[in-house]
Amino acid sequence: METHVNYVRVGAFVIGGFFAMIFFILWLNKVGFGDSTQPYQIYFKGSVAGLKIGNAVQYRGVPIGKVSAIKIDPKNVEQIVVTVKIDKSAVIKEDMIASLESQGLTGISYIQINGGTTTARSLLEVGHKDIPVIASKSSLIEEVSATIPDMLKKMDGLISEIRGIFSDENRHSFTKTMKNIEEITSYFKPTNGKDKDTFILELTKAISDLDETLLEIKLMTKEFTHVLKDNRSGLREFTTNGLNSFTRFMVEGRESLAAIRRLSESLERSPTRFFYNDAEQGIPVR
Repeated sequence: METHVNYVRVGAFVIGGFFAMIFFILWLNKVGFGDSTQPYQIYFKGSVAGLKIGNAVQYRGVPIGKVSAIKIDPKNVEQIVVTVKIDKSAVIKEDMIASLESQGLTGISYIQINGGTTTARSLLEVGHKDIPVIASKSSLIEEVSATIPDMLKKMDGLISEIRGIFSDENRHSFTKTMKNIEEITSYFKPTNGKDKDTFILELTKAISDLDETLLEIKLMTKEFTHVLKDNRSGLREFTTNGLNSFTRFMVEGRESLAAIRRLSESLERSPTRFFYNDAEQGIPVR
């Protein structure tokens, strides 16, 4: 009787230990009863190199979950579907955006979630799929990598232009220009101390004269402005009536000049005919 009781105890202990081990495994994996994570999906159009299952998911640098699956989108081979499990305590809003970031120089990638406002709705409330989808954007590394070919092309063009500037022909032209400048400056350079003093005195006098000239021009301009202001009515009368008279005067003067020019030409061609109507009249030559 006593032996039968020992088998029952041993069997109960084994069965209890088995269930305890299963519960412990489920607890470690956070699957089944009491699961405190929520799955989300993120679609990336670029490369996800360095991202592995188990890598961290952060919200503004705070760990909130892990990557649970990575696969190619069967409906669009240009996209990579990344499934993440995020703690339910972390509320994911509809205006949050995920990006793939690299951790230092180790090459290990993780998912960084940014954005989000207090007034925005939870993604679980607006999601129409079994697994809510977090919007994504290109990471800084992807944007830099995309611009590197264009940058290299522009740098190559810049180097070519620099080489063109420092070509043999341009260097020769630059040397010739500098030589001409040196000749011009040497022409104005005084030959001795006396010439130097004379040159400085003349230069000072020229500058002083220039200042006086500028001052006179300024005064003349000021006076001319006053004259225009004082005679504005007269100028208006001149532009309306005086110009017509002046135009007639110029026309008559032009006609008079033409008559004088014709008279002069006639006198030059035949002076005797001008004074005597008949060129053959006069004193015969003996």
